[in-house]
This record gives sequence, C-alpha cells and structure tokens, in this order.
Amino acid sequence: MKSLLVAILMFSGLLVVEVLAQPNQPIRNDSPASSPDIWNLPPLTIAEGQYKPNWKEISRNYTVPAWWREAKFGAWSHWSPQSMPEQGDWYARGMYMEGSAQYRYHVENFGHPSVYGYKDICHNWVIDKWNPDELMDLYTEMGARYFMAMGVHHDNFDCFDSKYQPWNSVNVGPKQDIVGTWEKVARKHGMRFGIGFHNTPGRTWGQFMTTWYNRDKNGPKAGVPYDALQTKEDGKGLWWEGMNPVDLYGPVHDKKNPLLSPYANQFMWRIDDAITKYRPDVIYFDEHAGDSQVDLGVKMGLGFLAPQLIANYYNKSLQWNKGKMDVVVNLKGVGGPYNSFQNNPELLPVVDRSLVKSTEFIIEPEIRAYSFQTETSIAEWHYKTGQKYLSAAKVIELLLQNVSRNGTMLLNLTQHGRGDLDPEVVQIAKNVGAWLKINGEAIYGSRPFEVYGGETTYYTRNNGQVYATVLNWNDSSLVLKALHSGGNTLGKVSKVELLGSDVAIDFIQDEKGLTITPKKAVQPLSGITDNTLSKNQRVLRITHDKGWFNDDDPGIVAPGWSRVCNLKTGDYNNDLTISETVGDVWSGTFSGKGVTVIAPIEEGAGTIEIKIDGETKATANLSTVGKRKPQQVVAEIKQLKTGNHTIEIINRGAGKVAIDALIIKK
Repeated sequence: MKSLLVAILMFSGLLVVEVLAQPNQPIRNDSPASSPDIWNLPPLTIAEGQYKPNWKEISRNYTVPAWWREAKFGAWSHWSPQSMPEQGDWYARGMYMEGSAQYRYHVENFGHPSVYGYKDICHNWVIDKWNPDELMDLYTEMGARYFMAMGVHHDNFDCFDSKYQPWNSVNVGPKQDIVGTWEKVARKHGMRFGIGFHNTPGRTWGQFMTTWYNRDKNGPKAGVPYDALQTKEDGKGLWWEGMNPVDLYGPVHDKKNPLLSPYANQFMWRIDDAITKYRPDVIYFDEHAGDSQVDLGVKMGLGFLAPQLIANYYNKSLQWNKGKMDVVVNLKGVGGPYNSFQNNPELLPVVDRSLVKSTEFIIEPEIRAYSFQTETSIAEWHYKTGQKYLSAAKVIELLLQNVSRNGTMLLNLTQHGRGDLDPEVVQIAKNVGAWLKINGEAIYGSRPFEVYGGETTYYTRNNGQVYATVLNWNDSSLVLKALHSGGNTLGKVSKVELLGSDVAIDFIQDEKGLTITPKKAVQPLSGITDNTLSKNQRVLRITHDKGWFNDDDPGIVAPGWSRVCNLKTGDYNNDLTISETVGDVWSGTFSGKGVTVIAPIEEGAGTIEIKIDGETKATANLSTVGKRKPQQVVAEIKQLKTGNHTIEIINRGAGKVAIDALIIKK
C-alpha cells in the first residue's frame, strides 16, 4: 500500500498544478465539511485476514464456493440512468460525441450537452414502473439462482447510498437506494445477491470522462464547452445547487495512467463502501484483471489494484460469513482473446484459481478446469427503442454451451428506463423457466462430461448420470458418438430416459456410439410457447454402471491444488486434480460403507495419506517404473458404518500427486 500511496500522491500533485492553471476547474470537492473529500482520500487499508493482496497468496487459499458451482444461471439488471433515453448502451459517452446517433438524439430531444448534460439525465431518471418484487419473481421463475444489480456503470453515477460519490440515486433522480432495495428483495426470494461495478479507472477516468470535456467543432454551439466544465457556482438557483459537477465528471485530465489517478483511490473506497453496506455474495468488474490491454487508446485493467480489491473483499466476507469462504469475484482478461497477462503469463494459472473469470458474450471454446462466467444480454445492454430479443430457445442453447464447458451464464433482461420489461421479454423468461423446471437436473449442480459435445448435442454429468441435451430432436433414431462402449468415463448403459416424457427409449451401445430410438412419437413439452424450445430441445438422462465420484464433483474443497482437463491420457472424465505442495488437503463428503480411491501412477509421483472422519485409514505411493497408468485403484477402505463420512486426501511429498475419482460403496 505504501507504493500506491506515493504513486497517487505524486500523480495528484502534478495534476493539481495542471488543473489549477485552468481557473474554472480546481481539483477539489467543495462538499460540506461533514462529507469526505473524495479527491483526496487516504489509501484504503485492506481488511485483516488470511488473504494477502498478491495473486499467489490468494490462489493458495481460495476455493470457489459450492453455491456458485451449483447455480449455473444468473439474472442481471443492467440498468442505470443511461437507460432513461432508451437509446442503447454507453449513452453517457455517445451524447457528448458530436455527430453520433446518440448525440443527435440528445440535441433533438433534450437540448445541447452544454446546457442539458448527463447530470440532467440522472436528475430526470424516473423509475415509476420499477417493481423489484415482481421482477425478482420473474427472475426466480426464469430459473436464475443468483441476481446481479448494477452498482455503477462507466457513467460514474452510483445506484446506491454512496458515501464517496454524492452523485448517486439517493441524492439525485430516483431518490432511492436501488442496490439496497434489490439486495433486500433478492434475499427475500432466496436468491444469491451480487453487485456489478463498471466504474473502473480505465473505463471511467480514461474513456468516459475525457469525452465529457469536449465541445462542438461545428454548428451554432461550436467552441462552447459541454456541461462537464461547469462549476459548483454555476448551479446557484438551479436544481443541482450545492452539487459539484467535478464529482461526477472528474477534473480535466488526459487518458494517461488511469491507475495512478486520484480517481483510482476513490474507486477503491467506493467499492469498499458498497461491499460493507450490502455484503454481496458476488461482485463483478467490467474490467480486465491484468494490465496489458489497450482499448480506445486507454490502457485497461485493474493491474496492481486487483489483488488489493480481492483480498479486502474476501477478508471482509470471512467476517460476515463467520469464517466460511462463500463469495465470488468476476474479472475479465484471464487468458482468452483479450488476455490481460501478456506481460506476466506465469500469473495466468494463479489468477484462474483466485476468482471466477468472466467474458462478455464470448463463450470459452473448450472445457475449462476452473469455473467461468459468460455475460450476455437478451438485447442491448441498456434499453434501445426497437431492440430485438433473443428467443428462449437461443437462451437455453447459450446456457448449455456454457454449462457443458464448466461455465455459468449471467443473463441481462433489458429494462425500460422507467424500470419495466416488455411483455415479450417476460414471456421469453417464463419459457426459459418452464424448460428448466423440467430439465434442470442436466444444468444445476452439474459438471462437464469428458467432452462437451457441440453443434447439436451438449453433455453434462450429475449424480453419476450423464445427460445429453439435443437441440434438434425430431423423434427419429439418433447416434450419440461420444457415448460409445469402452470409454474412459461412461460405463455400460442400462437405461435411457427422455425428461418430460413417458415415451420409452430403445438403445444400443457399441463402439460406434449410443444409438437411441423412441418407441413412438414424442409430444412437445407443455407450458412453453416457444415451439423450438418445447419440441426440439430435449434432454436424455443416461444411466450407466460407472457413475464414479469425480475429483471435482460437488462438495470437494481443495485449496492449493490445481486442476487440469482435456488430457486425453485415459483418466476418468479426462481431468485430474493435482498437488505439488506437501500438506495440501483434498477433502469432501460421501455417504456409504466403503470408498475406493482412483488415481494415476507414474514415475516421480509422491505419496498420499487417506483419512476418513479424521482417522488415517491408508497411505498410497503413486509412483511406478515405466509407463504411466491411469485409473488405478490406489486405496480401498471397507467396513465403514453406513452413513455420511468425510474423506481427506493429503499430499505427503516426494513428488506431485493427483486425484482422479472415488468409487463409493453404498
């Protein structure tokens, strides 16, 4: 934190000199004495706890909580003052860009941005049709298991009772604590609650604020400054009297070094304020975790701030969750096409274990070892008049693409500026929920199969069974090639059932695949108005005799261990959990009277100790001479009392060790 303090103070000092040279733009707050000076805050002190503000320490301690692994589907209210004009996303930026469609709309409908600026949009944001209870009912009916509220977008307007941003929804516009209301309603509906923060230094300080200082180059207002250059004194006698525009728009600055700006420190305090007030289960940043990406001429990413934010949040959450790790952070740019760790690629696997990586719209191309999230929207992120919507069938297809690869999907149902939804969106959400009510066992709590499928069929596993979701069901015979006999994961198939139907399914399993044939015509699913969804998107439940407990199945906790997948080395489910540090513990619970541990053996491997209910029951040396051997029985523990048990597998050294699966004897 010392280095951050010095950097911010040095940069602030230089900036004060530069800005004070402009008589109308002092870098000061000018708020009442009782309010904090948001441009000169001290560095945020990280909450005390086991998480230290560096990636390696965080990754050694963190495990994604069970509720997240089971949820798979979330609902998002991507809703802020930018929804008010109903002209699409990034309105707060576009309205200041001369010649853009949003600028033209703004001038024609509200006035010139030198007179009627974004602060006035915020003031006139009316949310009289917002019914959070009714919406949460719909999100629940849709099948979402967690809810994300918009805390603040790139526009820098806080949608909550903010201590460090006077331009917020309690003071201006709706005069309501929107996030606080969402939080209470979500909890009442049994929904996990999250807050999205888009006001990161790169986006807000670099990309939005610097556009607000423009002025027209042409026309009758050429050369007239936009309202971002107004001062507190200009508000006398107006609705915003006593408010300082600099707090919303920032002092005049360029795009350079957003992480070293005074805004960066203010951003830290605002996040801390929100998580302290609302205790969210998940926080999302529309930003890269690293610092090697450039967008619109701005260096993006949270960089050195990211591990500080995460450590502070994790440590605080341990306090309010009585020591249980039960929260999630979403950040972008952890590998993939927008990888933000190009300067330090060695951090990638570490960061991947420290949070839940997220990607907007872009679904991971293969099964991932660690959980991820894809954010998508049913239409525009912020409402745009005339927008077109995804169909319910498309929403389910996208959900399956994510879940089959070990992901979760967060879906925005785009609200009108006044807070309501179009009837078409309501019906789409109800159709999605009706389908999930019948077929949810293939989604909730599931894990990927050894291959995800693709094109028209997606595979998942749950409770020892395999699920094949077919997107083009047509009642005829179907060959599922991935479910052939003699595979590494699927055993001998004994039953095939079509969820939501009592039609019997004939099947033949051989080396070519699993061929299924319904004995008669299958009726569409009831209660769904989307014909494609009700008739063509169907789920097959496949029972087989090798329903082992995989190394990453529900209930497993393995801090410090790493996961690998897509191995093609003969291991169960094509994945492993690995430890290279003596003392690492892999643990879980099972119900039965015996357990067999399955692991690969290979040259140079170490030894594991197996404890049941705290008592050492076996040790196993996983090393061998010669060829590597997957799926080996390395320990077998019998004659346990029938019931629930805890198993711990501990790395005892002399080489890396891997866990593949358990066979539970009922």
